[in-house]
Amino acid sequence: MKLGAMNHPSRDPLEEIAWIGNHEFDFVDFTLEPPATPPHQVDVAAVREALNQYGLEVVGHTAWYMPIGFPLDELRRTSLDHLRQCLDVSAAIGARVMNTHYSRPPKPFRNADAIGWHIDVLGPLCAEAAERDMQIVLEHIPFGGADQLETIEEILRQLPDLGFHLDSGHAKLERSEDRFDEYLDRLGDRLVHVHISENDGTEDQHLPPGSAPKSRTDWPARVARLKESGYDGTITLEVFADHREYLLVARDLFRRWWEGAAIPVAVGCS
Repeated sequence: MKLGAMNHPSRDPLEEIAWIGNHEFDFVDFTLEPPATPPHQVDVAAVREALNQYGLEVVGHTAWYMPIGFPLDELRRTSLDHLRQCLDVSAAIGARVMNTHYSRPPKPFRNADAIGWHIDVLGPLCAEAAERDMQIVLEHIPFGGADQLETIEEILRQLPDLGFHLDSGHAKLERSEDRFDEYLDRLGDRLVHVHISENDGTEDQHLPPGSAPKSRTDWPARVARLKESGYDGTITLEVFADHREYLLVARDLFRRWWEGAAIPVAVGCS
């Protein structure tokens, strides 16, 4: 398991990398978003040098609001062009994985209507990523609709090169219930990247795990469930507290929970 943190899109990316590197993380979840880090504005050489200086790996993260599941062809084409720019930058700074986000269609369209629209964008993007020895992953969004999981499952079925990105905070906001385990059960074989954060069930608050009032999430059990699934890849603590000490507490707690989680051993019959 590798534990990472995300640069804040409103702050100087080199200062963000330095902070993450100085606080015992394994990688940067490098977000390519305005105002500070849209792809055309990123100093690729400087970012790559900073990552190397601190011995950090990197995952590419794109803006959550790209309308890839939108009914207008021209907006989907624009989204694909933008994501190609993000792919260029992600590859240049050393990422092997880049995320995208599910795009809930506007009313009166349904999630099922958006399957083909997502494939129109993500199909070519996955192919271009594979040529660079990279992988595109699809992240579910907060309040993505009652059948978001099922829709993403179908998109993944039709795009075998596409990976899944599980976000614990978003899973809690899908059906006024927590679908984390259901996502893991149904899409765990395609899981490539994970975000961890907490919220109180009303919005995506990016709180440290265990800090939301009245939260019923058993975090040691949740981390054990993730580890028991066989996942052992990149995990980002997506915590944006004004006082970054909370992110460091979350780092230490998560590592303790992960190390304390046992891996079940299969017992064969003789």
